[in-house]
Amino acid sequence: MDRFELQRDVGWLIFDVSRLLMRSFEKKVREVGLTPHQWRVLLQIGRREGQTQTEIAEETEIARAPLGRLLDKLEEQGVIERRQDPHDRRAKRIYLVEREGKTFMEPFRQQAKEQFDTVYGKLADSELLELIRMLDHIKANIQS
Repeated sequence: MDRFELQRDVGWLIFDVSRLLMRSFEKKVREVGLTPHQWRVLLQIGRREGQTQTEIAEETEIARAPLGRLLDKLEEQGVIERRQDPHDRRAKRIYLVEREGKTFMEPFRQQAKEQFDTVYGKLADSELLELIRMLDHIKANIQS
């Protein structure tokens, strides 16, 4: 097998794994009454609370206007809250709402853990770290 065939096979495998992960992910998300976009935004907020709408838009690759509507809906549902940025009166920071010491996302962590254990369970931590390193390298090549 020449290098082109290896690269092609890696590309197809990454695409196929991504597609299967997304299908499984979307099924689980719909079971809890969220859209995939809502879930993605909530995960991003949970990863680093206090981001602005612009930062979330950049990280999730959702345009600002649709993201604004999505955030409005999540705020109406009492899942997130917007707080004034103490250093910039024009900006609002976005946080997950806590109830009884837990955020909306807490109950889903166990489901996510079980899903990840199914997907990655047979890989050692060192293999996962190497996979992350390689995928980060590929991502950086694409973005440059």
